[in-house]
Formats: sequence, C-alpha cells, structure tokens
Amino acid sequence: MIMAGTQEKKIPALGKSRLPTFSAKKRARSPDENTTRPVATEKRRKLLSASTENLHDRSIQSAGNTSLNRSFRPSNSTGSLRTSSTLNKTTTAVVRPTTKQASKPGVGSASKSSVGSKKPPVASTVPKAAGNKAKRPAWDLKGRLQDMEELLNRQSSKRDSLESQLQDYNSRIASLESEKNQLYGDVQSKEQIVHGASKQIEEYQKQIREQEANFEQTKRKLQTELDSITFLKESIQRQKESLEGEVSAKTVEVAGLKSTVAELQTSQVVIAAQLDATKISLEQSVSAGREKDKEISELKQMVAAMQDTIEKYKIKEQEHETMRRKLHNTIQELKGNIRVFCRVRPLLGEELLGSDGTINHMAFPDADSKMLELEKMSDAGLNESCLTANRKGNNKYEFAFDKVFNPDSTQGQVFEEICQLVQSALDGYNVCIFAYGQTGSGKTFTMEGPSQFSPEQTGMIPRAVVQIFESTQDLISKGWQYEFEASFLEIYNETIRDLLGNNSDDQKHDIKMTGSADKKDVMVTNLTTVMVTSEDQVHELLRKASHNRAVAETKCNERSSRSHSVFRLKISGVNKHTQEACIGTLNLVDLAGSERLKDSGSEGARLKETQAINKSLSTLSKVIMAIANKDGYIPYRESKLTYLLQNSLGGNSKTLMFVNVSPKEECFQETLNSLRFATKVNQCNIGTAQKKAK
Repeated sequence: MIMAGTQEKKIPALGKSRLPTFSAKKRARSPDENTTRPVATEKRRKLLSASTENLHDRSIQSAGNTSLNRSFRPSNSTGSLRTSSTLNKTTTAVVRPTTKQASKPGVGSASKSSVGSKKPPVASTVPKAAGNKAKRPAWDLKGRLQDMEELLNRQSSKRDSLESQLQDYNSRIASLESEKNQLYGDVQSKEQIVHGASKQIEEYQKQIREQEANFEQTKRKLQTELDSITFLKESIQRQKESLEGEVSAKTVEVAGLKSTVAELQTSQVVIAAQLDATKISLEQSVSAGREKDKEISELKQMVAAMQDTIEKYKIKEQEHETMRRKLHNTIQELKGNIRVFCRVRPLLGEELLGSDGTINHMAFPDADSKMLELEKMSDAGLNESCLTANRKGNNKYEFAFDKVFNPDSTQGQVFEEICQLVQSALDGYNVCIFAYGQTGSGKTFTMEGPSQFSPEQTGMIPRAVVQIFESTQDLISKGWQYEFEASFLEIYNETIRDLLGNNSDDQKHDIKMTGSADKKDVMVTNLTTVMVTSEDQVHELLRKASHNRAVAETKCNERSSRSHSVFRLKISGVNKHTQEACIGTLNLVDLAGSERLKDSGSEGARLKETQAINKSLSTLSKVIMAIANKDGYIPYRESKLTYLLQNSLGGNSKTLMFVNVSPKEECFQETLNSLRFATKVNQCNIGTAQKKAK
C-alpha cells in the first residue's frame, strides 16, 4: 500500500527477511499533467495495494511451508541452512520512513519528499533471485511476484521430496521392527529346542552311566564264572590223575582178590559152621525185636503227649506276644509319648576352612548325651526374648533333651533310638516322627539320607521301611497277616500336592474326616495311595516323591526345601489264630526350613512361601501347647499340616521330634530359637496312647 503524504511503497516481509528500503521524490509536473492523470494514479494505487496483499499472503504460506519442511529435516543437514539463505536473499525488506535525511544515495526524508523536491526518485536495489537472474527494478511488481512464486514452487517440491523420504524411512522402520519381532520369536524357539536337547542329553548320559555300570557288573560276573570254570577244570584234571592211579591200584587189588577167592572157597566150610551159629543168634534177635516194638509203642505215646505240650506252648507264645506288645507300649509310655531328640550336623565343605572341624561354640558335657551347651563366641546381637531360664552365665545357654546327637553320630546310631517307635506302628499305634530346624541344618539328610544312595548314610524313612518288613516276617510265623498302604504328599503354600501322582491342576486335594465318632480317620481326597508288599517297592516310591518335591533358592541355603513333605504308611494287621486286629499309621515328616524372613532374604514368590511355612510351624507349636495344657479347643484346622496330622499328635499317638541344628556360628540366633522351641515341646505331656483296632 502507498502511505498518504509520503508516497513510500512498503512490501510485507517474508519470515524475518526484509526488502531493501527505497524512497522516491515527486518530480515537478506541469498543471496539465496534474489535471489529466488523477484517475490513472488512483487505479495504479489500487492495483499496487492488491498485489502487495497477495504477495503478503503467499509469503506467509511460504514461510509456513518452510517451517513445516524444517520439522522433517535431520538436525545435521546443511540443506536447511542453504534454503534459509536463499529465501533471505530473494525476499525484499520493508521500507521504513525515517525522520532524517539518509547519508546513502537514494534514501530521502519523508517530509522533504512531500514538499516537492525536484530530485528524481531513486529506486533501491533488489537482490538477485535464484539462478543468477538479473535484478528487477522496484516498480516491477509482477516480475517480483513471479520470482516469489518460483521460490514457493521450489520450496513446495523440496517439501514433497522430504515427505516422500520420511515415508520411506517410516516404511523401513516398520520393516525392521517386523524383522526384529520375527528374529525374537526365532531366538525363543531356538532356546526351547536347546533346553529340550540339554534335557535329552542328560537322560542319554544317565542311560550311558547305567549301561556302563551294568556292563561292569556283567563283566565281573562273567569273570567270576570263568575263574570258577578254570578251577573246576583243574580239579577234574587232578581227579583224573587220581583215578588213573586208583585204577592201577585196583588192578593190582583184583589180582590179589583172585587169590583171595581161592582162599575163601577153602574157608566156606568154616562159614557154614558160622551160619548155623548165626541162625541161633537170629532167633535171639527176633525175640529182642519184639521187645523193641513194645518199646516203640510206648515212645509214640510219649510223642503224642509232647505234641500236645507243643500246642500249649504255641498258645502261650501268642499270649506272650500280646504281653510283649503291652510291655513294649508301657516302656514307650514311660519314656514319654512325645520325645525330643537334638542332632547337630558336622561342618561341611567350605565351613571347614580355617578350622579342624571343631565347633567352638557348642559343647556336649554329659556322658548320657542328653545335654547341649551353647556359648556366644562373638558380639552378634541377640533378641531379648532369647534371655530365658536356659541361660547359664553371661554367654552360655544350656538345654536338655531325651537324646542329643553330636556331629560324629551316624544314621544307624540315630535310628537305634527310634526303632522302638516304628515297632509301635506295627502294634497298632499312630506314630509321628518329624524333623524341625532352620534351612541347611540337615533335616532332609536325617529323614531321607543323601541324594546318592549309601547304605551307611540311609535316612530314617528307608530304615523304618526295612525294619517294618523284617518284623513282619517274624510276626507271620505267629499268625499275623499285614497290609501296607503308602502315600507321599507335600504341603506347599498351604496347598497339598500329590508327590506320587501327576500333580494335575484339575486335581484338588482336601482333608476330610472319615469313620465313626470313636474311630475317626484322616483322609485326603484324590490322593494317590499304593498297596506295597516289599521294601524295594517303597524305595521306588520314595525316589519318585523326592524328585517331585519343590525346592528353591534362598540366601540361607542354595537348595532349600520350601514345603513340608509327609510320608504316610498305613499298617493293617490281623492274627488268624487269635482274631486280634490292629491299624497303625506311621507318619514321617520333613518340615520346611524355619528361618525368619530377614535372614532368608526372600522376595516375591519366595516371600509368600516363607510366610506360609512360618504360619504352619507356628500353628504346630500352638497345637502342641494346647494339647499339653489340655485346652478344650485345639487349633488343628488353622494349618493343613496340623489338620493332616491331628490323629498323630493327640492322645492316640506317639510323637518324636528331631530338632536339627546348624554348627555354623553365624546361625547362633536361629539355633537358639530352634532349641527354645524344642524345649517347650519336650516339656509337654500329651497323655497315654491308645491302641487303634479295626
């Protein structure tokens, strides 16, 4: 637009660029020109105003497109700088009025221009457009608009090319993402294949080891047979040589016999005379035989009387067996229907470093192996609850139990103390033997033995099975017949898992009471039970259950039992002579580790496991204390463990608890807690056990 009075022309700026400033002064016109050109001047003003507005709109659109294109360009591209530079060169600056006369040529004051100076107007210079075109004069608005349109078209084409390039990049990114997802799926499938192959390799290696063992056994057997055959061959050879000598001797003897025959013939007469004497002797023998027959008849009568006596002795023997059972039960009751044994395992592996295997903070002072002393060797802090009556001196704690096994005790020595309880299960009583203690204290070793079979280190469960079947063979001769029903389960996170089944998710196991009010029994729904007839069959079930048992890793032990395992053997017996019947249940329990949460370092799923374990062990303590106090309500149902063992913890049972102790000094706090709990259990009296009949 043209400003009134000054007649200066202003073109809007594109972006931040400005057109060069120019000014023009009116030249003097004649009166004729002033009267004849007003209309043309007015039309020119309108046309210039419209063109300027159109140019302003296109400049704004071009600037917007330029900023849009910049948003799609890489930050390190030099194209944006060159484009911006070109745009700045092709745009014109806005003409601004000044109050003073410019020092450069071509720039004048607005006030002086309005007076009518005779100096001609001077056009400002316009920068060259792209392509080195010639400068257009300031009055050539149409040409300048064409230049701006060409610049706008170039910017638009450049923007289109950048958009197409951006689309190419996006499509390439999408293809790379799909290829990445495909490769990730391939990696997972390969990992599964490798995992399966590793398992198969382990199975093949196991089979190879078994075949090698069988081969070595067969080789030794064949070598033994070969040695025996070689020895037999040598013996036959010696016999042959001996027989050949005998044959030669017999030949000589035959020759001598021939001569003897002649002599015998001559002595026949003498024999005849002797025969007559023999007849007389025979008659005497016949008369003596009659006397012997009479004597034999008398002896038969004596044998019949002795058989009657034997039958009477058999009846007495059965009565003695019944009396033995009563006396055996009386002895067990005198020892206590609930007993507590303490066992300290030896130092193992890296625990022996820096020591000769001596446990400095533990002592076994008495010769009867019923006392255990703990001494605080370091400044490790103890809870105030540990400072009880067991404390002896400033740093010593003394505990007494029915039996204390030091680290040198063997599995056989431990079983000798519990074998009488196993016999009570055959006699028709409910027996429960369980191992309690922190993780890594040797509970599973005590109950099941090592993972690799060793006759000397066999655990309490296999030894109990062997004793039961050996005792059964002796009782069969006394008229007893037995049936054995075995089951093996674990309680994991207060959920029962069948260790002899397939552990299907569809199978749920609930504890229910069966039988009449005076003969209640505990049963678990959908639980696999197996009728067993030999100890080898039971050992196979134990191996299967041990493989299925849940284990996990904690800070306290690399392989920590995270569940309570319960082996149950139901024994049903009938005496065909006396018609006496009995039913007993042997429960052998390996409890989960009893460490506290802050010591186990459990998180997530392990935290939930530890909470469930501590809850069940706390409920076991409550039940035993309630039985000891003869409370009216006993909280069996607060835990699956106590609910399952309720018939083996009350008055109709015999209970033995192993408190297993770790010899490590850093476990002093947990050891003290375990011994204190065992002391409370040892002080309980659950009453007299009653024999359970059919």
